[in-house]
Amino acid sequence: MTDTPKSAARFHLRTLGTLTLTNSAGESVLGGHGHHKRRLALLSVLASAGDRGRSRDQLMLLFWPEATQTRARHSLDQLLYTLRNLVSDDVFAGVNPVRLNDAVITSDVGDFLSALERNDSAAAAEAYGGAFLDGFYLGDSPEFEGWVDAERARLTTRYTETLAELALAATASNDRAGATRWRRALTETDPLSSHYAAGYMRALANAGDTEAALRHAERYAARVSRELGVEAGPEVTNVAAELRTATAPVALHHQRIDAANAGDAITATNGTLVPRGAPRLERHVRWRFYAILSVSIVALSVATTEWVRSRAKPTVAPADRSIVVLPLTNVGGNPRDAAIVDGLTEELIAALAKLAQLKVIDRTSAFAFKSSNLDVRRIADSLGVAYVLTGSVQKDSLRLRLHVELVNARDGSTRWAESYESELRDIFRVQSQIAGAVAGQLDVRLGASELARIRHGSTANPAAHEAYLKGNDQTMLRSQSSVQAALGYLDEAIRLDPNYAAAYAARSRLLVRSTLGDDTSKSRLERLALAEQSALKALALDDSLADAHAAFGLMRRNQLDFATAETELKRAVALEPTTAIFHEWLLQFYIVTARPTEALAEGRRAVELDPLSPTANAELAHALVANHRPDEALAVLAPLKSLRTPLLRVGMIAAQAYSQKHMWAEAITEMSRSLSDRAPAGRAFLGYLFARAGRTSEADTVLATMLERARRSGGGQAEVAMVYAGLGDKDRTFAWLDRVDPSHIGPSLSHEWLGIVLTDLEPDPRVERVRQRLLIQKR
Repeated sequence: MTDTPKSAARFHLRTLGTLTLTNSAGESVLGGHGHHKRRLALLSVLASAGDRGRSRDQLMLLFWPEATQTRARHSLDQLLYTLRNLVSDDVFAGVNPVRLNDAVITSDVGDFLSALERNDSAAAAEAYGGAFLDGFYLGDSPEFEGWVDAERARLTTRYTETLAELALAATASNDRAGATRWRRALTETDPLSSHYAAGYMRALANAGDTEAALRHAERYAARVSRELGVEAGPEVTNVAAELRTATAPVALHHQRIDAANAGDAITATNGTLVPRGAPRLERHVRWRFYAILSVSIVALSVATTEWVRSRAKPTVAPADRSIVVLPLTNVGGNPRDAAIVDGLTEELIAALAKLAQLKVIDRTSAFAFKSSNLDVRRIADSLGVAYVLTGSVQKDSLRLRLHVELVNARDGSTRWAESYESELRDIFRVQSQIAGAVAGQLDVRLGASELARIRHGSTANPAAHEAYLKGNDQTMLRSQSSVQAALGYLDEAIRLDPNYAAAYAARSRLLVRSTLGDDTSKSRLERLALAEQSALKALALDDSLADAHAAFGLMRRNQLDFATAETELKRAVALEPTTAIFHEWLLQFYIVTARPTEALAEGRRAVELDPLSPTANAELAHALVANHRPDEALAVLAPLKSLRTPLLRVGMIAAQAYSQKHMWAEAITEMSRSLSDRAPAGRAFLGYLFARAGRTSEADTVLATMLERARRSGGGQAEVAMVYAGLGDKDRTFAWLDRVDPSHIGPSLSHEWLGIVLTDLEPDPRVERVRQRLLIQKR
């Protein structure tokens, strides 16, 4: 590596796949390690921002979020000065906002975005060299890391959309080599995607290389078996079966050849497809081609007309691309349909949440206005959004009638309205149509891949869909008994449709949740094993389903596989960045792994997306406690104590906050009100608090209960140790801690309580040994 003199004329910054800055001679100027990392990171941020640049305040927040403004400003000035000295005096085109001078520095991400802007999809695909800042990180800048994750997801989505568009265009123009090339590139972006694998196989078969298509099916099956431990999904196996039974799809059209022509089209020999009657097949293909071409011309004419009309439609500023979907009204009035109608609202929220450029208020805040008579403008103002989607549903046997309206919150005017009537099995198609219409009205780019993702994980079985909606009803999570009932609904959905990915993902989440209760019908490890099976099945069926990645991440977190858990939870956030609960789960992960600053950032994001959500606000308080800011945490928790349906974690988090302040009486009060239907660890922590408050007899009573439970079940050693620690009996505390099996505690609140107990036991040298064995991070 060399420090290039300032006389070098031009530089090129690579951020896609690898991060390097090279001069016009191709020599590396700055390496990606040591003191150069922050310099490269700053250049990457500016390159991604393009001509707009970044304000100095934004840069200070990204790189020095915890520093004072004066210190952050000084650090930024020093960094800019160093870069001018190392690279060129005129490397920056502006001071505030700070922009790169494209006469001095070009970048691959800039080339990629420029190609997209001029609608040169092929050039954009060529410019894309891999994931944005792949493998690059700044350990002391969580805000920067969060920005990188979001930017990486945005650019990856744009790239996959571009590949999908190129593949469709190549297919429409009968460019079989091009279709194969772009479909192969899609599989490289996500090798475990059954959808991409099936598309590539069809492209290979249409290009006449059926053997290669079948070989890819075999490689794909081997890969998902090796990495996920499951069989290939039905989309891949069905295509492979078509090819093996001589019913390969016709070029340009992903449907089977007419039965009358199938025998003349191809013949199977030892499982390999051999062309026969080629002239007849070519005539058939040409006929299809001209028919599709005629339809395409008509479609293009209609699209052109719509484009011309859209030029007169007022554009929507990016800051105004925000929306809340109010609960749909059940105009049929049948109470039995209430859960289904609410479920449709939630799914419509989830569908819109897949649009990365749109801010969507999450379900809890939306449902807070279910019975409200407030004007939509006041609702929008309270949630900080520019648009409100309202509507009604009438269910009649197996048919639905929906009416939806998009309302401009500024003046209450209706920007768009539409009515739909469909069978229940077509509801996902209707949802994608609504999402597409809303995206068009709000000037949000909607690619084919995003439209496809809205339907992913779904089912065509109305009864399975209804069972799923009932099992996914939030009211089913208020007690362990209702969780078991919800699992029953999800089991029914899976029985009715064994390929229902969303149902498997929801089942995995509920099985993880069931490990918190006192139900001894299955052990904690047995429940986690079942949760793992369901999560892997969901991923195998549809690995673009955010809920499947979140479920797998939660399960791995509880198995103390923190590396996989982080990857999966971040993937869920990247796929659906406006789903608040995914940010809450990532927050909990960061607390368990002692990364309080990152936890706080996720907590603030969750509350921004779901401001009226009790769980989002409780988890924000949780993150504040992890950052040793108990007074702020208690202020956030105060309004939650008056909830009609108590949120048990409120008292538990408040107890931790008071324990940080050594206000033991208050901690006991909060902990006591939160013990209903919880695991024994909560009672053990209450015993610890009794002991710290000097209420020894009450602590002894809890200890006796914990000892008897340990004698009967053979477990519960961590709970016994907690009470002994409060009583000050260190030797017995460590004796019981040495008997704890790490796989039996899991990174839940009990894991955190053990962390609190160990902190109180410092500086005993045995503490660090226990931390390492039980994977408890120092707080």
